[in-house]
Amino acid sequence: MERVVKSKSNILRNRNFMLLIIGKIVSNVGNSLHNAAVAWYIMSLVGEKSAGFFMGIFGMCSLIPFIIFGPISGVFVDKVDRKKIIVGTDFIRGGLILLLALLSYFNVLNIWILFGITAISAFFATFFNPAVSATIPNIVEEKDLHKANSLDGMSLQLSWIVGVAISGFLYYWIGIFGIFIVNGISFIISGISETFINIPPIKRDMNNINKNEWSFWKDFKEGIVFLKGQKAIVVLLGFALIINFLFNPIFQIVFPKTIKFTLNLTAKENGILSSAFPIGAIIGMFILSILPSREKYYMFMINGIIADGLIMMLFGIPLIFFKFSFISSFGVYAIFLFLILILGIVNALVNVPINTTFQKIVPDEFRGRFFGILNTLSQGIVPLGLAALGYISDKLASSTIFIISGIIVSLLGIFMFFIPELKEF
Repeated sequence: MERVVKSKSNILRNRNFMLLIIGKIVSNVGNSLHNAAVAWYIMSLVGEKSAGFFMGIFGMCSLIPFIIFGPISGVFVDKVDRKKIIVGTDFIRGGLILLLALLSYFNVLNIWILFGITAISAFFATFFNPAVSATIPNIVEEKDLHKANSLDGMSLQLSWIVGVAISGFLYYWIGIFGIFIVNGISFIISGISETFINIPPIKRDMNNINKNEWSFWKDFKEGIVFLKGQKAIVVLLGFALIINFLFNPIFQIVFPKTIKFTLNLTAKENGILSSAFPIGAIIGMFILSILPSREKYYMFMINGIIADGLIMMLFGIPLIFFKFSFISSFGVYAIFLFLILILGIVNALVNVPINTTFQKIVPDEFRGRFFGILNTLSQGIVPLGLAALGYISDKLASSTIFIISGIIVSLLGIFMFFIPELKEF
């Protein structure tokens, strides 16, 4: 039996959980500010014709380390003190971002150095993310797990609201140098907060541990075997590959390009628009936090994916009217704000229950490996999507991309009704 640090009836009084959340809020605000500002920085450097290509490379630098090292990092998360991983990776990432600030200050930063340090920072994130996902069930009771994940998701989305919303203003006030300083310090503060968390050790069967050899590959293969035995999870991840192929590039590339080059709006409007999604997600997560837990979330997931596709199609309609001057750029912008808000609510009603289910059904000794593999599989297709849609966005109108992507996602959701394994969720 794993030992759990007991929480009180009010999850907000759980000291360990709140320290973890506070640390994540601080670093996520800095990180969201950083990502939004860097995207605008890249577009300003390279211009419209190649913006999609270079923003695609930037996105790939953030994701490729997850693909390569995700499963391996999960083994370390199940072997090494998770607290040391969480605290150490935050300090290291803070140092890397401050290095970017130093290079920028001396005017020796170029786009390729930016990409390289982004990839190194993402490498350490591959250890941080599964460590946090594996730790939450250890510091809250099972009855509070659903609410804890809702609050964790709300804190993440709130962080992105604040970071993205102010990114446009700060980018012009303090420049990219100031953005790097703020983000680097945020990681350091996060690491300091996490040093006070009490995380219980992972219980292991000592009889199966070779004292003279660290069974890295054995543990790695055990994680793969465990995942293969979970048919419902494997099927769901297959669908996640297709959805992530479309959604991540659309938000990282297509939306910013549409705001800047199609609607001729500024970084301020882009920041406000980007904050609408997390606002919607917070609303959805708040709804989940006050609802009683359910045994199955099958219909939540299917209906949510279909709704995602329909909303995505709707993004293309006002752009068609804008092309023929039937609506102003700010009219399109107002419609976008409303649709992204609804999209955020729908996504929350799907993602949080699924994550809670994963944490409940995966044993503690496999949890790090599982979430490492999960991150790899769910994000593995994204670099290809970034490369493909980065290129396509330079050739096709944004309205066409939105409509085609929405049709694909909606059809995918309908098809999921006929997959019996998914009814386990």
